[in-house]
Amino acid sequence: MFDARLLSVFREVATRGSFSDAATALSFTQPAVSQQIARLERQLGTRLLMRESRAVTLTPAGEVLLRHAETVLAQLRLAEAEVQAVTGVERPRLRVGAFPSAAASIMPPALAELRATHPEADVAMRVIEDAPAMEALRRGELDVAMVLDSELSPIELPPGIEAVPVLDDPLLIALPYSHRLAGRNAIALADLRDDDWMVCGVGGTCIDSNVVLRATSEAGFEPRITFESDDYSAIMGMVASGMGVALIPSLALVSARDDIAIRPLRDARPVRRVRAAVAVDRPSALVDALLDTLRVAGHDRPWATGRQLALAAA
Repeated sequence: MFDARLLSVFREVATRGSFSDAATALSFTQPAVSQQIARLERQLGTRLLMRESRAVTLTPAGEVLLRHAETVLAQLRLAEAEVQAVTGVERPRLRVGAFPSAAASIMPPALAELRATHPEADVAMRVIEDAPAMEALRRGELDVAMVLDSELSPIELPPGIEAVPVLDDPLLIALPYSHRLAGRNAIALADLRDDDWMVCGVGGTCIDSNVVLRATSEAGFEPRITFESDDYSAIMGMVASGMGVALIPSLALVSARDDIAIRPLRDARPVRRVRAAVAVDRPSALVDALLDTLRVAGHDRPWATGRQLALAAA
């Protein structure tokens, strides 16, 4: 009889074409994934995957198994939900907290995918900043807290909490179309040394402002900051009015205006790291399922426009 966990691992490797990518998605080590695939192959008495130098391909037997894997796993989830309904077991719950730009961009497609694959789950999300989110996670009020991390402002994790990588969020330059450099495909940060700057709250604790100030310092100047706000919509409004320029995280560009130019930097790539803070001993399979959908959403970036995708990849 099939082991559902082994079948799930096989599906990840087969669909991603990579042991390492599957290991990342499942929060396993690559050797652990390899061992589970080997165990499944021993159970079936046949090879399922061909391991090549840069990719993994399916054998004919593997193609057959993959065709059935999604149906089998979906039926198992539905069976679990029906048993819980009959026995009166409470629906599994997942409580998520996310900072505003994540809540507007990466979370909607991730939660939609989670609801599609786990219709039995009771999923709730609230918009909450990093510090209170971590406290709510520590108190057990949240199961997942989306937080930001950087070299200058590393996450302070309470005991029993770990931060799982989701994506690196690049910052792009926003400037009014009237700006002298708006016609360029990419802009050197040093060329903006004489401009006024719009920055997310400068106070030493804001990760975004720390990333901006480090980038400008490495470009050889200290920005002249004339407007500060924690609201990127307000910052982009000021940019559109011609008041200055700003570095905007790609996640915040889900609400980008049509009257500002968004350009990649030519000589720098400042990023903020998006992490999912979760309990190390998390008992809920829903948490692991959400982590998987978050990584897929972060890789595919389904919330972004074609222009933003092109710029973020530049």
